[in-house]
Amino acid sequence: MEKRTTCPFCIPFGDDIVAKNGLCYARWDRFPVSKGHLLLMPFRHTPDYFSLTDEEKQAMTDLIEECRQILTENFRPDGYNIGYNIGEAAGQTVMHCHCHLIPRYRGDTDNPRGGVRRVVAGKHYKNPMRRIQSDERVRYSSEPGTEPEEG
Repeated sequence: MEKRTTCPFCIPFGDDIVAKNGLCYARWDRFPVSKGHLLLMPFRHTPDYFSLTDEEKQAMTDLIEECRQILTENFRPDGYNIGYNIGEAAGQTVMHCHCHLIPRYRGDTDNPRGGVRRVVAGKHYKNPMRRIQSDERVRYSSEPGTEPEEG
């Protein structure tokens, strides 16, 4: 884990805080992907969503709702993406748990269909409305480190 003195989320400046509760706070993303992009995080330094206590998880959920109201009143987005990047392989660059609340606007991308399914390039269905047939489902082994079988 990063030391508290080097983590950019551990000690927020008062004017950075958009909303907060007893366990978590929200601030504007410094590299926003849309107008109103917020980061929500626990005050406690912990690496990811799975390391949050049950109370912190509830506090994050409550803060998401509060921030959605702030964004709706101020920016009137047409939709939202909510997401956690957990681990370097998933794109996490600051190892302090944080949630992205990203307002979405009609026309902000050419084709929003698929939403977060498009995070891995080329891995989304071309026709997301097509149902997966039972013989196309992936079977997973319970053995760690084994690859899924097609079929």
